[in-house]
Amino acid sequence: MRASNLLLALLLPVLPAPAAVRIVARGDGFALERDGRPYFIKGAGGTDKMDLLARSGGNSCRSWSAPTPAILDEARKNGLTVLAGLNVGKPRHGFNYNDPARVAAQREQARNTVLALKGHPALLMWALGNETELNANAEDRLVVWKEIEQLARIVKQADPDHPVITVIAGTGKSNLKELAEYAPSLDAVGINTYGGMMRLPENVAAQGWKKAWLVTEFGPRGHWEVPKTPWGLPIEDTSTEKAALYEKAYAHAVTAQPACLGSYVFLWGQKQEKTHTWYGMFLPDGTPLDTVDAMTHSWTGQWPADRAPRIRSLEVTITGRKAQCKVDAADPENQPLDITWDVRKDVSDNPGTGGDREPPTPVLAEARGASVELQLPAAPGNYRVFVYARDRGKAATANRAIRIE
Repeated sequence: MRASNLLLALLLPVLPAPAAVRIVARGDGFALERDGRPYFIKGAGGTDKMDLLARSGGNSCRSWSAPTPAILDEARKNGLTVLAGLNVGKPRHGFNYNDPARVAAQREQARNTVLALKGHPALLMWALGNETELNANAEDRLVVWKEIEQLARIVKQADPDHPVITVIAGTGKSNLKELAEYAPSLDAVGINTYGGMMRLPENVAAQGWKKAWLVTEFGPRGHWEVPKTPWGLPIEDTSTEKAALYEKAYAHAVTAQPACLGSYVFLWGQKQEKTHTWYGMFLPDGTPLDTVDAMTHSWTGQWPADRAPRIRSLEVTITGRKAQCKVDAADPENQPLDITWDVRKDVSDNPGTGGDREPPTPVLAEARGASVELQLPAAPGNYRVFVYARDRGKAATANRAIRIE
């Protein structure tokens, strides 16, 4: 070896050998093993704040698309693994499975991604697509499943050391029965579900799924699952109500389910989807909500020393163009709370589905205090009043949909 090559080899970081991951039959169910040792997934969707995820008791994160080497390196540094997504075209987004060139390009992209990343020690498994079948008609859905089978074979040939799954939007229709028939090469299935967590093990059993499964997204009740205002807007639960559901859902659908390999809570970050607070476990400024505490308790059996505030009630009374607002919030450690409010245009009736991107909603009015008066916009329409209760490092939030005639 030349001296220059030897020097380069010494300077490059040396990664340990990739971990072999297997799904093995155990008793009346299945278990995940990583280098021969049991590995139960305590994961979160998203690749931000990995250090906090590890400190909170998590051991894995989910990337919806192919993770970069930097993301895999960061995960390894924090003792985490990565469920790596591989893009699969969605009929509802216009992907044409009758176009041989597009299908061939998609297969080649999947193969090349697997070959490039399969040797990284943080890799846990591969996920083909995310809710690819959502809103597809019966004919398109079967086409998708058949292509998932071809992609699964490609991935397994390129990388026999990491399981391959696909991720479906709940157990509705006959998703699991169809997957078992048309995509038998899958090692397991990932299921995204929200309020459906309280029926998930029962629904999996009812469809006769015989392989392992894992929850790839769960969280609050979805915007399609909650009551609506008289004028048709979904009523969002408070973050405190969401935290209680996270714990209850995890205990029912994940803990002690013999065929379940673990779960990924949604979302370890923040996003705009119907509102800017509905699905994220953090506020836009990065402040963790009480849902983070709930998952810490679920993963570790211990509450964090400093717990987030809780919201007990919210009152919003509209008089003309003014809103009288009052919140009852408390901190478990009796820390003083900084309570702020804002008003935003409501967009929760938009047609987006499946986590489609939405632009952020700007703030139209603000106030501070437990009891405030907010000046409402002059333009008629749908709006929401949001409240945030912060202690020294965590928060709780709630909102009320309003309509200005």
